[in-house]
Amino acid sequence: MPKRVVKIVIADDNKFFCEAIRDSLNIHKELSVIETFTTLEDLINYTNYYNHFDILILDVNFNGKNSLDFISDIKSLESSFKIIALTTLNNNFIKEKAITNGVDEFVGKDGDLSNFKNVILNCLYNDKTFLKKEKSKVKIGNKIFTKRKLEILQALYFHSDKKEKELSITLNITENSLKSHKRELFEITNTKNTPELIKFGIQNGLILA
Repeated sequence: MPKRVVKIVIADDNKFFCEAIRDSLNIHKELSVIETFTTLEDLINYTNYYNHFDILILDVNFNGKNSLDFISDIKSLESSFKIIALTTLNNNFIKEKAITNGVDEFVGKDGDLSNFKNVILNCLYNDKTFLKKEKSKVKIGNKIFTKRKLEILQALYFHSDKKEKELSITLNITENSLKSHKRELFEITNTKNTPELIKFGIQNGLILA
C-alpha cells in the first residue's frame, strides 16, 4: 500500500466526465484529485507553473485536438508525474502514438473504469508500463490495415488539397500505386469515396485530427 496520498490531475474536455472521475477517485483515501481541466491551454499553463503531483489523467481528444501532440508542452523534462491516456479510441495505432509521445499507461473509456484505482497505483508504483510496441499492422474489428495503408489514409486527410499526382509525389509512390491503395482501402472499410474513407478513419482513431 502507498504510504502517502497520490495527487492526481484530470484533463478532459467533458466537464461532467471530469467531475464523475474525480468523485469516483476521491472516495479512496489513497487518492486525491487536486485539479481538473477542460481545455489544453489551461492544463499547459498549470503544468508549466506547478508539476508537483503524481498522475495526470489525460483525455486524448480535446474538442478535435489530439492531446498526444501536446505532451512536450504539458510535461517538461524536469517533470516527474506520469500520464495515463484516456480515450474511446482504444486501438493499437493510438497506443503506439501514445508510447512514442511519452504516455505511461493507456486506458479505454469503454473499458471497466471500476478498476481505475489499481491502474493508477500500478502506473505510479510499478516500474513498468502496460504498453508494448505494436506490430506493423493495426486491426479494427475484422479489418486489418498495414502501416503503409494507414500512412496513405492519413495523407488523404492531411493533404486533402492535393490532387492524386501531387499526393503520390509526397508519398514517394506512383500515381497508379496510390489509386490501388485507395481502392483497397475503400474495400476494407466498405466506403465508396474519399470523404467516407476519411470519416471512417477519424471515427475509428486511425486519423488523429
